[in-house]
Amino acid sequence: MSVDLNDLKNKKIALVMSGGVVKAAAWHLGVTLALEELGFHLKSNKNSSPGQDLNQRSLEIGTYVGSSAGAMVAVYLASGYAPQEIIGATLGIKDSRLKGITYHDMFTLRRPEIKAPKADLYHPLDGFPKLLKNFLKPIVSLPGFFTTEGVRRYLIDNVIENDRFEDMKADLFIVATQLDHSRKVIFSKYNYPNPSHDSTSVYYTGTNISYAAAASMSVPPFYCPYPIKNRLTNGVDYYIDGEIRETLSTHVAEDNGCEVIISSWTHTPYHFHDEVGSLVNYGLPPIAIQSIYLMIQKKIIASRAERAKAIDILETVSAYMRNEKFSQTHHREIMAILERRLNINPKVKLIDIYPDHHDYKLFFANSFSLNAKISGHAVESGYKRTMQIMGTK
Repeated sequence: MSVDLNDLKNKKIALVMSGGVVKAAAWHLGVTLALEELGFHLKSNKNSSPGQDLNQRSLEIGTYVGSSAGAMVAVYLASGYAPQEIIGATLGIKDSRLKGITYHDMFTLRRPEIKAPKADLYHPLDGFPKLLKNFLKPIVSLPGFFTTEGVRRYLIDNVIENDRFEDMKADLFIVATQLDHSRKVIFSKYNYPNPSHDSTSVYYTGTNISYAAAASMSVPPFYCPYPIKNRLTNGVDYYIDGEIRETLSTHVAEDNGCEVIISSWTHTPYHFHDEVGSLVNYGLPPIAIQSIYLMIQKKIIASRAERAKAIDILETVSAYMRNEKFSQTHHREIMAILERRLNINPKVKLIDIYPDHHDYKLFFANSFSLNAKISGHAVESGYKRTMQIMGTK
């Protein structure tokens, strides 16, 4: 599982970070702290330190792709905050130049001013007994319990100096899912064409970073869908969590020409431990989390397996053409055609950093908790796992 860092030098490197609320954000911070200690330079709006040498700059991460909590960390990094600073603020360490996010920021009830008109069309409680209707109506009529407007205000007041993607020195991409459409939207400063593997994914420019982040972090049912005005239609589009349609948007980094893509994610299902026992003994929350993690892990594994299969096809065809002494011209042309048809660039290196199945403490950790002990364990786990995968050579 180890990675030779010499193979990554002088390459265009991206960091892709998944969602998972506070727990995932703390994990990503542990990962980035380890990457920084390994010599990776995290490109941002803050000037490089005078003591930085050329070897560090040869391992520069200049592209950040974030969904949900990953979007939050991506904004921190692109804005110029070092992992250690963000960790200090998150854990409540005194004298930090960054104000840490609070429960008040995370669980605000203040909703954005734009509201959609209501239609008398959908009645989910039709046919239910009156008593049950009266009990459930206040719950099912809500679009969500809280709103990410508080998080957006936190970013504006404490993190982002210029709320435009164009003002970021690093390439920042934030992924969200459009509620009233089967569309994944990638907010950035680049108006790239639709990704070839998914015609319903689109790149949008002109949206402020804080709005894009708030949209990406709107995890249903905890948070209401977040409204953003569509500059093309002058209407309002509502957005939910960026990972609903696709867990890891590594294709965004490929679209941006990255040659090395480091993906950080936390959706590792629990595997049975004698000292822990079965999840059936711990109630509904861990069973629900396990169900979600199993679905997400399956999507990631399927994506990686599809890529491995495509690369195997390319290598097999290439070996056949060499054995049959095809001309170099025909060899290159056929391989180029296959790469386009299979939607694969075999030169791109993917590195996945995710929790080990044995880290059941991280699995059971409260995803919304700002408790220093819980967040500290997630940071430590991300750090150690990164060192295990990338720090042994």
